[in-house]
Amino acid sequence: MRQDVVRVVQSYIDAVRKNDVDALPVHPDIVFESPLNTIQGIDAFRKGLADFVAILKSIEVVRLVADDDSCAAALNLDTKFGTIPFLELFQIVDGQIVAIRAYYDPRPVLEGMSRLAAN
Repeated sequence: MRQDVVRVVQSYIDAVRKNDVDALPVHPDIVFESPLNTIQGIDAFRKGLADFVAILKSIEVVRLVADDDSCAAALNLDTKFGTIPFLELFQIVDGQIVAIRAYYDPRPVLEGMSRLAAN
């Protein structure tokens, strides 16, 4: 079971890296929570992902730790605004991600977006 959960999260990370929304193993009613916003539903999630990949350069997986239906992913995200340490907690049901909670310091993103808006 843990290996299946890890595979789902790895597939998600690979789809984000490739900006391949059709390959995302997410449930249509996905809930994504982060310090900057809460997103509900696949359409809003796809829009949020499109905005996110615009600033993303690469994803380094530091560690994946799985339980029966959840996985914690420690990541380093290289963005236009520098490297941001990320921790994401994924909830998986029947091979699909139903919820993601992201933990990170939002200041580099907020400051970077402010600089872009000023130009």
